[in-house]
Amino acid sequence: MKVTVAACFLAGAAATTHKANPIRRVVSLLQGLADKVEKEGKAAEKAYNKLVCYCEGNTKELTATIQEEGETIERLVSEIEESKSAKVQLDSDLKQHKEDREAAKEAIAKGNEMREKEAADFASDSGDMKANLAAMDQAIPAIEKGMAGSFLQTGKAATLVRVAQVADISDAQKQAVIGFLQGETAYEPASGQIVGILKQMRDEMSANLAEITKDENEAVASHNGMVQAKNKEIQASTEAIEEKTARSGDLAVEAVNKKGDLDETKKTKEADERFLSELEAKCKTAGADHEEAKKSRAEEAVAIADTIKMLNSDDALELF
Repeated sequence: MKVTVAACFLAGAAATTHKANPIRRVVSLLQGLADKVEKEGKAAEKAYNKLVCYCEGNTKELTATIQEEGETIERLVSEIEESKSAKVQLDSDLKQHKEDREAAKEAIAKGNEMREKEAADFASDSGDMKANLAAMDQAIPAIEKGMAGSFLQTGKAATLVRVAQVADISDAQKQAVIGFLQGETAYEPASGQIVGILKQMRDEMSANLAEITKDENEAVASHNGMVQAKNKEIQASTEAIEEKTARSGDLAVEAVNKKGDLDETKKTKEADERFLSELEAKCKTAGADHEEAKKSRAEEAVAIADTIKMLNSDDALELF
């Protein structure tokens, strides 16, 4: 290389006029070439430094972006699973709320049916008792006033016979009352005893009526309380159903949207990873090319410098 360069320039110098020193002219040309090589090297180094800055900056930015995308993917996967789990729980709650509401409605229906039957039984029993008490309230004063004969001709006397047959009194008292009411016993001797028995029966029947009336009132209050409580349960279940149905729908939409975000983030991450891989490969190749060109320029600069040194030597000057 050194000989070739020197020979070329020496051959050119021989063709010049004797007025100019050919060695000096060649040296000047070589120095210009050396300056050109140096400038080209500086320009190449500047361009390479910009490329390095671009590679490092984009590599760092892409690496951070890819890491963020990975974290976003993990977060979305976790949130989607949480949404699915929450929706499963909500759907289970909804099923239970609906069952609870139906159970409350059924309890009210059965309670109403039972209450109607109990009310009918009370109406029948209390009606009989009131009719019997009314008959006694007529019989006792009539007997006390000596007007039993006219009373015994009425249908209420027969009513009292039936009452006496089931009354909680002794058999002897039953026979006495029934015999009197059926006209089988003389009035005067038996009237005082009969009035006493009838008053006893009336007191007991009044107490029984008061007791079943009290029981009925308590049953009505209990039923009303049950209906009120069940209606509150129905209202609470209905409100819960409406609220959780809406939440379940929102979670379903949210899961779909997040699934879309997840798919999009995965695609973006894959694209960024491909770009980063290509960028790293290009930057690596550019670095190798730069080092090769740098080495070549360095060798060229050394060759030029050696040639200039040779041409500036005393031996070269003596040739011309």
